[in-house]
Amino acid sequence: MSCSHDAHDHDHDHGHSHDVPLDVSPLDSLYGQIDLPNVTALNAEGGGEEGQKVIKSWDMKNDETLWCESEVDDELIIKIPFTASVSLRSITLRAGPSGKVPSEMKLFRDNPSLDFSDASQSSPTQSFDVVDVREGVEYQVKAAKFNGLTSLTIFFPGNNSDGEEETTRIYYIGLRGTHQPASIPSLLLILYRYQCGETFHDQFGGFK
Repeated sequence: MSCSHDAHDHDHDHGHSHDVPLDVSPLDSLYGQIDLPNVTALNAEGGGEEGQKVIKSWDMKNDETLWCESEVDDELIIKIPFTASVSLRSITLRAGPSGKVPSEMKLFRDNPSLDFSDASQSSPTQSFDVVDVREGVEYQVKAAKFNGLTSLTIFFPGNNSDGEEETTRIYYIGLRGTHQPASIPSLLLILYRYQCGETFHDQFGGFK
């Protein structure tokens, strides 16, 4: 779905944007570049691995049998690492039902250690008001701010129920863009682990 309201952009320091989203499409999907086993969520009912349930392939975007819901309150953080160097174009969000739809979505690039305190006090790379509809809505990011990503952290500071609902529920997060192989970062990771005491034999099972 595309937003029907006129586009009006607020490009302040916090990067808030109301750009008209791109047409929803499976082209340029970054699903295959997401390090799914390491996707985690903070304040998720059921634990951090629940964040993996919202990273679905395009053909599963309308699935409502799997979701990630906040636990203690309506704040939720989802951390998405990549297996390649990614340049993000857009993010598609599907949430609900009404009342559990997040009021806002804040994006932070390359900050995998971000927690709720950091997210509340830091300026996001870009943020969006979330449209209160059940179907997926695609939000176009400012591409220049999201080139060469290694991870994306998404902070939902609350839902849109004005206190009537206690939690936030996400069904689907889809990312579009381009990517480059991450051969050099992967090598650096191996060297880093080696310097921390792991041998190449530990890493590969055959080299010493």
